[in-house]
Amino acid sequence: MGGGAAAAACAVSDLAFSATDEDEKGKPVRHLLLTVTNTGDKKCNLYAYPYLRFPYARAPTAVIKDTKDTHATPAPGGKAYAALLAGGGHMDPYDTDTIPLSLQSPDPGSKPGEPANVSLPGQVSFDDGARVTYWLT
Repeated sequence: MGGGAAAAACAVSDLAFSATDEDEKGKPVRHLLLTVTNTGDKKCNLYAYPYLRFPYARAPTAVIKDTKDTHATPAPGGKAYAALLAGGGHMDPYDTDTIPLSLQSPDPGSKPGEPANVSLPGQVSFDDGARVTYWLT
């Protein structure tokens, strides 16, 4: 990072979260763009991908592996993004207007912290085909 101190991991408390519908107007919400804005006063690292685990789900939402990056480092006021596909598997449907999004640490396989409940643009139907990308800037 060019001579300065390395950025610490982002904390939920230093971020603002939003989710926007990326589908054609009038169509069911299936494609979402998750956006985090760094509201803190220092750069911070977002590692891997948003960890999404719905209540009663058998497993966390799967990640789209070919979007892998090392991490995103938004500066104060900066943003990072992840795309979220709500479904396609048609099993275990779950309708909700919020998603529990946890941030991951730099250690793969470590337990994510407490989730932020991110409001969705209305009621969205998720199922076992849901997928999320890695964080991107």
